[in-house]
Amino acid sequence: MIAPATYARDVLPRVHSWLDRHPAAVDAVLASVVLGFSLTTLVGGTAAHGAVEIALTGLLCAPLVLRRRAPVLAFAAIMLLCGAELLVVDEFLAGNAAALVALYSLTGYAPRRLAVTGFGVALAGTVPYALHFDDLAERGRWLAWLALTVQLVLAAVLGDRMRAERERRAALAAAEERARIARELHDVVAHSLSVVIAQADGGRYAATHDPAAASDALRTIAASAREAQGEMRRALGLLDRKRTPPMAPQPGIGELPSLLERTRDAGLPIDFSERGHARPLPAATGMTVYRVAQEALTNVLKHAGPRAAATLELRWEPEAVSVVVRDDGTGATPSADGLGRGLQGMRERVEPRGGTLRAGPLPRGGFEVRATIPASAAR
Repeated sequence: MIAPATYARDVLPRVHSWLDRHPAAVDAVLASVVLGFSLTTLVGGTAAHGAVEIALTGLLCAPLVLRRRAPVLAFAAIMLLCGAELLVVDEFLAGNAAALVALYSLTGYAPRRLAVTGFGVALAGTVPYALHFDDLAERGRWLAWLALTVQLVLAAVLGDRMRAERERRAALAAAEERARIARELHDVVAHSLSVVIAQADGGRYAATHDPAAASDALRTIAASAREAQGEMRRALGLLDRKRTPPMAPQPGIGELPSLLERTRDAGLPIDFSERGHARPLPAATGMTVYRVAQEALTNVLKHAGPRAAATLELRWEPEAVSVVVRDDGTGATPSADGLGRGLQGMRERVEPRGGTLRAGPLPRGGFEVRATIPASAAR
């Protein structure tokens, strides 16, 4: 049995995602359900129903397959069929439930101006319906009109609420995307500038004592700057998808060796170790491991002091992967103004994937960052 928390965290998002990716299939199923229910009322009724009632019921339900892809067209078609119903049949059809679904979809997906117009058209139609169908008005035509009106109002309100919820989710997604891009830019700029600053300081000293070392420092600066430029273009390109070519793959665990090499070139000695059995990870998890390692090493370059050394360890656990970065430096330097967002950025990457992040000074000096991410985290 699936625990409620697991169901809410894992199952429901997958169901919603599948429903969003297959609107045509979902709407076809909905149209079939409404049609099946409507035909059942015809077959099970006491009055004899001919081909006209059955055909009209099918026609009323058919436009529902377009209720999200073309809500205005679907609603208009159903309204026309409702008008034809007044001319060709004398009994209220259960297939008119399609009009409620169409109005719900119109208010939920169509431009608001058209939704208001459609609601007015549907509301005006309640009057001839209440006057025409005797079976609908067995308890009084005024009550029949009131019942139809209430149903239409409920359908419109629910559709509008659904629209508001969808817009809210879109706004949250946009905010999350902006935050993700900000984290990407921070990681790229902070790491690359730390390497550039360290190499520039070393190159300036070496220029008078070891010209070859100064040349190596300049090559490292150029390589770091080119890489930062490419990654910034990729991150900023996310803001303008229409003009952006296909994005390069995000970095993952496979890019850790090049990260270590660049950081060593910047003057920071690093020992790398790995425990457990390595295995493939979801792309999002691998990128999180890489970015945590990148940001932690950047902090070492910036704050640990000139003679610090670091270790980076990957720990493969049965259901998670951990990245641990330690240094033996002096901790935060006076130049650290507290305005950075490195640790907060790491936490924002790790925790949404169900992971944990711990960071703090070590008893014998230095600093440690330890992030543990579930290996199955793929969100």
